[in-house]
Amino acid sequence: MADESWRLPNSAQQLASTVQEPPSRYLLREEEPLGRNLAGTEMPEPIPMIDLGLLSASNDADEAAKLRSAVLTWGFFQVSNHGMEASLMDSVMTASRDFFRLPLEEKRKYSNLIDEKHFQMEGYGNDQVKTPNQRLDWSDRLHLKVEPEDARETLPIGP
Repeated sequence: MADESWRLPNSAQQLASTVQEPPSRYLLREEEPLGRNLAGTEMPEPIPMIDLGLLSASNDADEAAKLRSAVLTWGFFQVSNHGMEASLMDSVMTASRDFFRLPLEEKRKYSNLIDEKHFQMEGYGNDQVKTPNQRLDWSDRLHLKVEPEDARETLPIGP
């Protein structure tokens, strides 16, 4: 069987403690797509802000066009007027900070790898690696299913 260890990158936290510079798989070159828009360069425009109140109450065509443009050009956006209580958002931020401050071994209990080799979306770790040349994100993530409610995993973390 071919060596596929490239599919299982170390966590960013683990790498940061053992290397002086990020490995080449984590670096974008200027000639690559998005390489011209690296962190630290001036943002060409502000991150799009989408008003969910306008979208849900009136199905505002201008706001829908802004959402479509944000998804197609940026791939993400900020949301306002979403109706979530500030106390809930504060609780989620606190739980997130508490989780990421845990020791690496504790976080690994919630790994997104089944048997250390089969990727699943939910859990702690990196994004799925599909090719040996894939550029990797210098970040660790915790993905949690929210909907449908009956498909949620019960992880003993968070609010």
